[in-house]
Amino acid sequence: MTDVGTQNETKGLKVLRPESRFRFACHEGLGCFTQCCRDITIVLTPYDILRIKNALGISSGLFLEQYTHSLMGKSGFSGVILKMADDEQRSCPFVTPHGCSIYEDRPWSCRVYPLQPESTKLTEKSGKSYYSVMGIPFCQGFEENQTTTVQNWLASQGIPHYLEMEKPFKKITTNPFLSDKHIKNYKIQQMCFMACYDLDRFRRFVFESSFLHQFDTDPREIDKIGSDDVALYRFAMKWLEYGLIGQHVLKVNPGVLAAKKQELGIR
Repeated sequence: MTDVGTQNETKGLKVLRPESRFRFACHEGLGCFTQCCRDITIVLTPYDILRIKNALGISSGLFLEQYTHSLMGKSGFSGVILKMADDEQRSCPFVTPHGCSIYEDRPWSCRVYPLQPESTKLTEKSGKSYYSVMGIPFCQGFEENQTTTVQNWLASQGIPHYLEMEKPFKKITTNPFLSDKHIKNYKIQQMCFMACYDLDRFRRFVFESSFLHQFDTDPREIDKIGSDDVALYRFAMKWLEYGLIGQHVLKVNPGVLAAKKQELGIR
């Protein structure tokens, strides 16, 4: 096994192999317990929001309003960050003296701690994930006797599942076409935000507008997205991929397509 102290360095990037071991354990008995949950910036993925809002038993709209800030990126896609409590320590709103109150549904960035992704254009092109251990001076977890491998730690924290759920979102946000063109239309920006983060509103949009008339959608899929948030999220990503990148992942209703051709004088 490779020890964390003998990491490979490639062009200045410290790379941990999946089998590399590092020392870490976190528990309530440590003097620094929950300190890492304060004065930090936590970026939320669409799947993070799906999990947390369901754990809280509230709508995605209410969660976004009460617990988040949104920031517009250069590409025209909005990012969402968790709103810290208005106290001296800028505490996470879900942290308690005994730990995280939504631990089973905590965000991806909390799960991966104390590892951090190391990404370059080369690693992204290879489709592989690389990590290093964070240098957190106050963290006493690094002094514990427990060791584990990168691979085992990620698996124990549910990271593979989160990465799988992030794939359709990342496929859109990292697409070169969008990087070059950007999304400048405000209405499209808002539709993207809804599909990514405000799933409850997206569901209403699907069922209460002419959306289902526009597309030739499998009735079984329609039934599923009516109550299954994960299925709805996947469907929302397909819709964005169709609309933003032009991928034929959704089929236009033949009648709608014929009418549009007639309107445009296309045979």
